[in-house]
Amino acid sequence: MIRMLNWTGRHKTGWIVRIAAIVVLLIVSLSSPGLSEDLKIAVIDPDRVANETALGKRMKATLTKYLEARQKVIDTDEATLRGLEDELRTQGPLLSADAREAKQESYQREVIVYQQKVNVINRELQERRRTESDKYAKLLRAAVARVAKQGKFTLVLAKMPDSGLVLFHHGSLDITSQVIKELDRAGKTSKAEPKRKPKEKP
Repeated sequence: MIRMLNWTGRHKTGWIVRIAAIVVLLIVSLSSPGLSEDLKIAVIDPDRVANETALGKRMKATLTKYLEARQKVIDTDEATLRGLEDELRTQGPLLSADAREAKQESYQREVIVYQQKVNVINRELQERRRTESDKYAKLLRAAVARVAKQGKFTLVLAKMPDSGLVLFHHGSLDITSQVIKELDRAGKTSKAEPKRKPKEKP
Protein backbone atom coordinates (compact mmCIF):
# COMPACT_ATOMS: atom_id res chain seq x y z
CA MET A 1 0.00 0.00 0.00
CA ILE A 2 1.01 3.59 -0.61
CA ARG A 3 1.02 5.78 2.46
CA MET A 4 1.06 9.53 2.47
CA LEU A 5 4.14 11.43 3.62
CA ASN A 6 4.60 11.34 7.37
CA TRP A 7 5.30 14.62 9.15
CA THR A 8 8.63 13.41 10.52
CA GLY A 9 11.25 15.58 12.16
CA ARG A 10 13.04 15.83 8.82
CA HIS A 11 9.92 17.20 7.12
CA LYS A 12 9.20 19.50 10.04
CA THR A 13 12.57 21.20 9.64
CA GLY A 14 12.65 20.97 5.85
CA TRP A 15 10.34 23.93 5.39
CA ILE A 16 12.49 25.97 7.78
CA VAL A 17 15.56 25.24 5.65
CA ARG A 18 13.72 26.34 2.51
CA ILE A 19 12.68 29.55 4.23
CA ALA A 20 16.23 30.09 5.42
CA ALA A 21 17.38 29.86 1.84
CA ILE A 22 15.07 32.75 1.00
CA VAL A 23 16.63 35.01 3.62
CA VAL A 24 20.10 33.53 3.52
CA LEU A 25 21.60 36.64 1.91
CA LEU A 26 19.68 39.72 2.93
CA ILE A 27 21.45 42.88 1.84
CA VAL A 28 20.12 46.00 3.51
CA SER A 29 20.38 49.24 1.52
CA LEU A 30 22.10 51.94 3.52
CA SER A 31 22.59 55.61 2.82
CA SER A 32 25.97 55.03 1.19
CA PRO A 33 25.90 53.64 -2.36
CA GLY A 34 26.84 49.98 -2.77
CA LEU A 35 28.78 48.15 -0.07
CA SER A 36 30.68 50.67 2.00
CA GLU A 37 34.00 50.16 3.71
CA ASP A 38 32.11 49.86 6.99
CA LEU A 39 30.65 46.50 6.05
CA LYS A 40 28.72 45.01 8.97
CA ILE A 41 27.69 41.38 8.88
CA ALA A 42 25.15 39.63 11.10
CA VAL A 43 24.00 36.02 11.44
CA ILE A 44 20.64 34.49 12.36
CA ASP A 45 19.61 30.94 13.27
CA PRO A 46 16.36 30.16 11.36
CA ASP A 47 15.70 27.06 13.49
CA ARG A 48 15.70 29.12 16.68
CA VAL A 49 13.42 31.74 15.13
CA ALA A 50 10.93 29.09 14.00
CA ASN A 51 11.01 27.22 17.31
CA GLU A 52 10.91 30.19 19.67
CA THR A 53 8.55 32.69 18.00
CA ALA A 54 4.79 32.53 18.35
CA LEU A 55 4.50 32.84 14.59
CA GLY A 56 6.84 29.93 13.91
CA LYS A 57 5.08 27.72 16.45
CA ARG A 58 1.70 28.62 14.98
CA MET A 59 2.83 27.82 11.44
CA LYS A 60 4.18 24.41 12.46
CA ALA A 61 1.06 23.64 14.48
CA THR A 62 -1.13 24.56 11.50
CA LEU A 63 0.78 22.23 9.20
CA THR A 64 0.80 19.41 11.74
CA LYS A 65 -2.95 19.71 12.34
CA TYR A 66 -3.59 19.78 8.59
CA LEU A 67 -1.54 16.64 8.08
CA GLU A 68 -3.09 14.74 10.99
CA ALA A 69 -6.60 15.37 9.68
CA ARG A 70 -5.72 13.95 6.29
CA GLN A 71 -3.75 11.07 7.79
CA LYS A 72 -6.95 9.96 9.55
CA VAL A 73 -8.70 9.76 6.18
CA ILE A 74 -5.89 7.64 4.77
CA ASP A 75 -5.81 5.41 7.85
CA THR A 76 -9.55 4.76 7.51
CA ASP A 77 -9.20 3.79 3.85
CA GLU A 78 -6.23 1.57 4.64
CA ALA A 79 -8.25 -0.24 7.29
CA THR A 80 -10.99 -0.85 4.70
CA LEU A 81 -8.46 -2.26 2.22
CA ARG A 82 -6.96 -4.53 4.85
CA GLY A 83 -10.45 -5.86 5.56
CA LEU A 84 -10.97 -6.60 1.87
CA GLU A 85 -7.60 -8.35 1.72
CA ASP A 86 -8.55 -10.54 4.66
CA GLU A 87 -11.82 -11.45 2.97
CA LEU A 88 -10.02 -12.44 -0.23
CA ARG A 89 -7.56 -14.54 1.70
CA THR A 90 -10.10 -16.33 3.89
CA GLN A 91 -13.14 -16.47 1.61
CA GLY A 92 -11.43 -16.64 -1.78
CA PRO A 93 -10.82 -20.40 -1.76
CA LEU A 94 -14.49 -21.01 -0.89
CA LEU A 95 -15.89 -18.87 -3.72
CA SER A 96 -16.56 -19.87 -7.28
CA ALA A 97 -14.08 -18.74 -9.91
CA ASP A 98 -16.44 -16.03 -11.15
CA ALA A 99 -17.24 -14.78 -7.65
CA ARG A 100 -13.57 -14.77 -6.69
CA GLU A 101 -12.63 -12.85 -9.85
CA ALA A 102 -15.39 -10.29 -9.24
CA LYS A 103 -14.21 -9.80 -5.66
CA GLN A 104 -10.60 -9.35 -6.80
CA GLU A 105 -11.65 -6.80 -9.43
CA SER A 106 -13.63 -4.93 -6.78
CA TYR A 107 -10.59 -4.90 -4.53
CA GLN A 108 -8.34 -3.61 -7.32
CA ARG A 109 -10.77 -0.76 -8.02
CA GLU A 110 -10.68 0.19 -4.35
CA VAL A 111 -6.86 0.17 -4.41
CA ILE A 112 -6.81 2.49 -7.43
CA VAL A 113 -9.25 4.89 -5.75
CA TYR A 114 -7.12 4.78 -2.60
CA GLN A 115 -3.90 5.51 -4.50
CA GLN A 116 -5.52 8.42 -6.31
CA LYS A 117 -6.73 9.86 -3.01
CA VAL A 118 -3.25 9.55 -1.50
CA ASN A 119 -1.76 11.38 -4.48
CA VAL A 120 -4.31 14.18 -4.20
CA ILE A 121 -3.74 14.56 -0.47
CA ASN A 122 0.02 14.62 -0.92
CA ARG A 123 -0.29 17.37 -3.52
CA GLU A 124 -2.59 19.33 -1.20
CA LEU A 125 -0.11 18.89 1.63
CA GLN A 126 2.81 20.12 -0.47
CA GLU A 127 0.78 23.13 -1.60
CA ARG A 128 -0.25 23.94 1.97
CA ARG A 129 3.34 23.68 3.16
CA ARG A 130 4.45 25.98 0.34
CA THR A 131 1.71 28.51 1.16
CA GLU A 132 2.48 28.57 4.89
CA SER A 133 6.22 28.74 4.21
CA ASP A 134 5.80 31.67 1.84
CA LYS A 135 3.72 33.60 4.38
CA TYR A 136 6.23 32.91 7.13
CA ALA A 137 9.20 33.81 4.92
CA LYS A 138 7.65 37.17 4.01
CA LEU A 139 7.18 38.12 7.67
CA LEU A 140 10.60 36.78 8.66
CA ARG A 141 12.33 38.68 5.87
CA ALA A 142 10.62 41.91 6.95
CA ALA A 143 11.61 41.37 10.60
CA VAL A 144 15.23 40.66 9.65
CA ALA A 145 15.32 43.78 7.48
CA ARG A 146 14.02 45.96 10.31
CA VAL A 147 16.54 44.59 12.81
CA ALA A 148 19.36 44.91 10.27
CA LYS A 149 18.49 48.52 9.49
CA GLN A 150 18.31 49.39 13.17
CA GLY A 151 21.73 47.82 13.72
CA LYS A 152 23.07 49.22 10.44
CA PHE A 153 24.04 45.77 9.20
CA THR A 154 24.83 45.49 5.50
CA LEU A 155 24.62 41.72 5.16
CA VAL A 156 22.68 39.09 7.12
CA LEU A 157 23.52 35.41 6.77
CA ALA A 158 21.34 32.47 7.84
CA LYS A 159 23.02 29.57 9.64
CA MET A 160 22.02 26.30 7.97
CA PRO A 161 23.85 23.25 9.40
CA ASP A 162 23.90 21.22 6.19
CA SER A 163 24.74 24.05 3.80
CA GLY A 164 28.25 24.82 4.96
CA LEU A 165 27.52 28.49 4.36
CA VAL A 166 28.43 29.72 7.85
CA LEU A 167 31.19 27.49 9.19
CA PHE A 168 32.12 29.83 12.04
CA HIS A 169 31.04 33.19 13.40
CA HIS A 170 31.72 35.22 16.50
CA GLY A 171 28.84 35.26 18.97
CA SER A 172 28.61 39.03 18.74
CA LEU A 173 27.40 38.72 15.14
CA ASP A 174 24.32 36.70 16.09
CA ILE A 175 21.13 38.78 15.98
CA THR A 176 18.73 35.83 16.34
CA SER A 177 17.36 37.05 19.68
CA GLN A 178 16.62 40.48 18.24
CA VAL A 179 14.86 38.95 15.24
CA ILE A 180 12.77 36.73 17.53
CA LYS A 181 11.69 39.75 19.58
CA GLU A 182 10.93 41.77 16.45
CA LEU A 183 8.89 38.99 14.84
CA ASP A 184 6.88 38.48 18.03
CA ARG A 185 6.42 42.25 18.41
CA ALA A 186 5.19 42.56 14.84
CA GLY A 187 2.78 39.66 15.38
CA LYS A 188 1.32 41.25 18.52
CA THR A 189 0.99 44.62 16.79
CA SER A 190 -0.91 43.16 13.84
CA LYS A 191 -3.29 41.34 16.22
CA ALA A 192 -3.87 44.46 18.30
CA GLU A 193 -4.84 46.63 15.35
CA PRO A 194 -8.59 47.32 15.50
CA LYS A 195 -10.68 46.30 12.56
CA ARG A 196 -11.87 49.24 10.53
CA LYS A 197 -15.58 49.73 10.47
CA PRO A 198 -17.14 49.99 7.02
CA LYS A 199 -18.07 53.53 6.07
CA GLU A 200 -21.72 54.30 6.49
CA LYS A 201 -23.53 55.23 3.34
CA PRO A 202 -24.87 58.81 3.35
